[in-house]
Amino acid sequence: MGKYTKRFEELRSTDRPTVGGKCASLGEMVQAQMPVPAGFAVTVDAYEDFRDTEGRRQKLMDIVTGVDPQNAASLQDAHDQAVELILAAELPAAIHDEIAQAYLQLSRETADRRGDTDTDRIAVAVRSSSVDEDSDAASFAGQQETYLWVTGVEDVIAKVRECWASLYTPQAVAYRSGMPETEGMDASKISVAVQLMADADVAGVTFTVSPRTGDRSVVAINASWGLGQAVVSGEVTPDEYWLSKVGPKITERRIARKDHEYVPNPEGTGIVFREVDEARREVACLSDEELFQLCEIGVLVEKHYGFPQDIEWALERHTDGTSHVMLLQARPETNWKKRRDSKDQKTPATTTSLLNLVSKAAKGVQ
Repeated sequence: MGKYTKRFEELRSTDRPTVGGKCASLGEMVQAQMPVPAGFAVTVDAYEDFRDTEGRRQKLMDIVTGVDPQNAASLQDAHDQAVELILAAELPAAIHDEIAQAYLQLSRETADRRGDTDTDRIAVAVRSSSVDEDSDAASFAGQQETYLWVTGVEDVIAKVRECWASLYTPQAVAYRSGMPETEGMDASKISVAVQLMADADVAGVTFTVSPRTGDRSVVAINASWGLGQAVVSGEVTPDEYWLSKVGPKITERRIARKDHEYVPNPEGTGIVFREVDEARREVACLSDEELFQLCEIGVLVEKHYGFPQDIEWALERHTDGTSHVMLLQARPETNWKKRRDSKDQKTPATTTSLLNLVSKAAKGVQ
């Protein structure tokens, strides 16, 4: 591709400085022949060059450094100013055209492969990929925005810009306001992942280490119906499954009442949060075979990286009865490490639920 877009298959984990943590990880997994939906990164250069147009870099810096981090109204005002500055400005033609071309190429290739007639509106997820995100030192997932079931060139580009604007939430502005200038600018470097949507029947998160005890012989799986947004945001109580890597063997399962799910909007764009039909609410959303499949894939991802992973996935069930797992993200598992290293916590809190840990990971809680 070009300066502003890179296909996932062009990327490796060493490309974090140019495409952020999420895109670099996706590229690394593609290189390792893991099951990852196709897509591309809108590079850090795209936002940097946009920010360098018409003095926006200095204006945004002035907004951040001029804020009172202890004043909620000041932080909200800074957020509003920054968002307007990013969303109202005209996107340079070179950036617009390259993103459009990359999306249309992905859309047409996918439509041809699926036999679809609508070749220019394949649904994608548009997900922020911060340079500081998903390092082995910290988990920053959930700090910037993700948009699901986005269709068409102009909507994709609009969501890319909204991902850029999400760098300026009140919380993010407060975080960066006290940083030295160079460090603050580095903390606001962002790429965006544009990735084919997985039409998930079930989605969730896999930990390849026990988030209760740090036991690396354990895999913990958290899953619920529909798209994974409800699980990582903590909006639903998911099923919890615990497996031993040896075997593998299922050692524990807790089936939750799953009242709601995210599904594609019937109108064709975006997603909706709806009630789960009564027959599925208290039924396990994963079979034993699917649990073993997720466990084995998780172990392969951990083996590739060499340390425990926190993996987001989606599972599509096909009409022939087969299940297909797609990996949406992998990052170092940091919650157990933080708990272990905490001076305030001398023994593991074994009663902490997996749901809470997932929610914290998704929100970047320290």
